[in-house]
Amino acid sequence: MTFKLELEKIVGKERHRTDPRTGRNYTPKQTRLAEEAVRKAYRAEHEDHGDFDGIVTVAIETFRPLAKSNPKYWVGRADLGKPDWDNIGKLVCDALNGVAYTDDAHVVMGGVKKGCRTPYGTPPLAKVHITHFTEEYVKEKKK
Repeated sequence: MTFKLELEKIVGKERHRTDPRTGRNYTPKQTRLAEEAVRKAYRAEHEDHGDFDGIVTVAIETFRPLAKSNPKYWVGRADLGKPDWDNIGKLVCDALNGVAYTDDAHVVMGGVKKGCRTPYGTPPLAKVHITHFTEEYVKEKKK
């Protein structure tokens, strides 16, 4: 199953923060909002598979526009900026816990491709492809 996700900004998973007054840990607002957007986009196109506990693979492809200050001939260049590819993958996999699968520990293979930069003014886009594998165990008969 594949779903597309248009965001205001493609972000990576940020480290949790600690409130110095109370000592409580919390997730930064930007990460929390991005995870909610991923869940919402998944639910808009697919039914919940929150109880799926089989093998899962995840492939993510992102496209970000150039900044307005960059020259137009830079369109098509590799996206070498932040966020890092592993933080994008972590954010998407964590966001889909309990929605596309029971836990991201079931993801046995995953990949993130940061696509070439798109022209200024195009919205950032993330394509997520999730594959669920079901194993059927058939006991062999003794001869």
